[in-house]
Parts: sequence; C-alpha cells; structure tokens
Amino acid sequence: MLPLATFPNLFPGFAGPLEIIWWVLLGLKLVALLDAAFRPRAVFVAADKLTKPGWMLILIVFTLSQIFQGWLSFFGLIGIVAAGLYLVDARPALRAASGRGRGGWGIRRRRGPRPL
Repeated sequence: MLPLATFPNLFPGFAGPLEIIWWVLLGLKLVALLDAAFRPRAVFVAADKLTKPGWMLILIVFTLSQIFQGWLSFFGLIGIVAAGLYLVDARPALRAASGRGRGGWGIRRRRGPRPL
C-alpha cells in the first residue's frame, strides 16, 4: 500500500511547527549573513557601525550554533537577536551610507584619522 501524501511525507524536515520555525529562523540568519558578506568594508566604517569582520564573526557563529545546537538553545536565541539587530539597525544604515535608499550618493567619508 502506498503511503498517504501528507505534509510531512511531501516535505521532509517540515514535519511540525517547530521544524518550520527552525527553517524560518535559519533563513533569517542566512539572509543577514549573506547581506553582511556582500557589503563593502568601507560602508561599515562610513555608517559608524561594527566592522565587517565583527558582524561576519557574530553571524557565522550564531548561524552555526543553530545548525548544531538548535534554535531553542542559549546561543540560538542570542543569534536570533543578533540577526534581527543586524537587519533592523545596521542594514538600513549601511544602505544609506552606500547611497542606496534615503542616504544620498556614494559612500560618505568620515572626517578625522583613518581607522585601522
């Protein structure tokens, strides 16, 4: 007899609501990670945000923690906050500093000594 065509049989990995939430949160973290990866390093300095290697380290560690530990762990919950903070606070500032969005044209240069 053939198995019934139920939702868990058609889409393995989406068996219940917790698995769906896991995939959505992993997608959120991957979107934040890919967005940070493709931004130029100078835009982070121009927007006065945490440096690109800092954001990359945070987002990579917490994305891997969700994959290996789950999203209900302590690091998984901190990772949700970190990805959300990047997408809500840093990403609009980076878009404005790069000239995409409401910011203006080109990268805005800071006055003063050049950061390391």
